[in-house]
Amino acid sequence: MKVDFNQIKTTISLPDFLLELGWKIVEGSSNSCPKMSNGTHTIVIKRNSQNQYTYWDVHSDSVRGRSIMDLMQEHLFETTGKMPSLREVGEILQNYINTNRITTPEKSRYEVGNTSMRADELQFYLSQLQPYKGNYLQKRGILKSIESRFFKDTFFIREVKNKGSVYRNVCIKMYNENGVQAISQRNETFKGIIGGKFDCLATSNHDKSRPIDILYIGESFIDCISHYQLRHSGNDLNLVYVSTEGTFTEGQMRLLRLILDKNQVKELRSIFDNDKQGHKYTLWLHRYFHGDTTDVESLSNDELRNKVRKLKNVELSENKDWNDDLKVSCGIYTSTDGGQ
Repeated sequence: MKVDFNQIKTTISLPDFLLELGWKIVEGSSNSCPKMSNGTHTIVIKRNSQNQYTYWDVHSDSVRGRSIMDLMQEHLFETTGKMPSLREVGEILQNYINTNRITTPEKSRYEVGNTSMRADELQFYLSQLQPYKGNYLQKRGILKSIESRFFKDTFFIREVKNKGSVYRNVCIKMYNENGVQAISQRNETFKGIIGGKFDCLATSNHDKSRPIDILYIGESFIDCISHYQLRHSGNDLNLVYVSTEGTFTEGQMRLLRLILDKNQVKELRSIFDNDKQGHKYTLWLHRYFHGDTTDVESLSNDELRNKVRKLKNVELSENKDWNDDLKVSCGIYTSTDGGQ
């Protein structure tokens, strides 16, 4: 049987398929972003940039961006005790399509949203970006580094009017190999992404005529510029900072690999948060690039911390993150106000 894996991942409405398997819609769900549970796992369903249905397990950071293939494979293992190959899973699902035993997206009540957006939609939001102004960064200890060659013109403001109030979101563009694909935005009470960040990273400027001395990867562009101000302000190294802007995804790891392959990078260092999740991201990165087989999810907080501290090319903040360290150094607050 010919198996079209892309057709399987795009033509079978994943929410409807799961309902047939006994999954239920749970609190916090919407038609554009279904949240479902089978009593053991709770997942959120979105589409990726290829318009394929994907899901994230809200309780397991290792289950993210997976497809109906992975879910069906696990379902068959749980019900039969035998782990089928992906080829066998593909043949089963292809047969469902060929015999019209599926609900297609067109016939589904669930209009699952795409994590990416159309070019004209993205351009609309990009046109709203203004040069950075205000005191959001300054209140976090970020001063002259905003105008440094690495971070100049990387922060923007987007004004949003809501119920008579005007909110000024601090924004950063996120890129993949095709250019800007998403916008990370935040204010005092909100953080969010416009577009799809699955395979995108926020990035600083650098001198493209020279090799990159150090490429840093962190969770937040705020932490990246804080690290620069604390550790590298004024030196002559050719640095690049990239940020995941939250959850570290498989697509971002692949993009990081592409960046390393296409550029002369002398050293890669991680500056993820000094907490449980940051330690996991550090170990995921180490596993992806160095083949470490450690089951990260099985480690306790102390085991995570100890393993991370033994790794080379890892820089840990004293507090929870590098912006906390910067604020402490500026006297904005003491280390007992936050962090570890």
